[in-house]
Amino acid sequence: MPHISVDRRLSLGPLEAFLRLEAGLGRDLPQDHLRTLKRGLHAARRTSQKRAKRISDLKTRLGELEQTRDEERRMLHYLLADAFERRGPWVTGVRIDGRVYGRATRHSSPRLREFFEAFPEASRGRVLEPGSLEGAMTLELARRAREVVGLEGRPGNVERAEFLKGLFGVKNVSFHTTDLEEDDLSSYGTFDAVFCCGLLYHLSHPRRFVQRLSSISPNLYLDTQYARPEWDLTEREGLMGWVREEDPGDPQSGLSPTAFWPTLDELHRLLSGSGYTRIETIALLPDNRHGPRVHLAASRRGG
Repeated sequence: MPHISVDRRLSLGPLEAFLRLEAGLGRDLPQDHLRTLKRGLHAARRTSQKRAKRISDLKTRLGELEQTRDEERRMLHYLLADAFERRGPWVTGVRIDGRVYGRATRHSSPRLREFFEAFPEASRGRVLEPGSLEGAMTLELARRAREVVGLEGRPGNVERAEFLKGLFGVKNVSFHTTDLEEDDLSSYGTFDAVFCCGLLYHLSHPRRFVQRLSSISPNLYLDTQYARPEWDLTEREGLMGWVREEDPGDPQSGLSPTAFWPTLDELHRLLSGSGYTRIETIALLPDNRHGPRVHLAASRRGG
């Protein structure tokens, strides 16, 4: 099929002749019709030129806006990088506008999904997160829960968590610095569910801690490591487990000199002895590179 193009620079004379022939009028077109045709052609040309100028002006303004936006984005990322660096070193990574601040990488985790699937009542409910670290997971919880309370033992972590809270404008979260080995937790009220991840295996007395959790909430999501039966086990608080040395100076370690890991059987016994009558194993990770790990959902009778 032939392709036909029209050159915009075609003079009016040949164009008029073409239009006359197309209309079947030949050369006998009345003068008033010719004048009308010329005015129409001139108006169309002026309109086309005005439209082209408006489009050109809009493109220029759009380019200026995009340039301004790019400059503002560069300034935003500079300010963010400076704010995160002044509060570092970070344990967690936070993605903002396609860039990660804090720790260089942050792995995805199924824990939030598992938590809300196990305890639907936590959605729009009140949630406790002991061991909230730098608040990244706490803020994710707050996107679905009515209120979230984060408890952390290191003041520096709470300062970073408060920074993230302000950065994202989150209103339904509060952070508190406390000794989780000693705090009876009752001063924070009761909760629909507890989200406890990566904390229990840093504590020297896990039995007392789990019993305190049971007294303030009927539901507990627990992500923790446990001891294998063939390890060098000892007894603590009536539980068999493994004693692990901790480095309180390490931001990813506990605050006590040692931690106690119950075996998986003893962990189940601990939960049932604390009043949890329904215990569901959500994920069992015996070959985890940092030690055997398990995700559990436990509920008290009537919870």
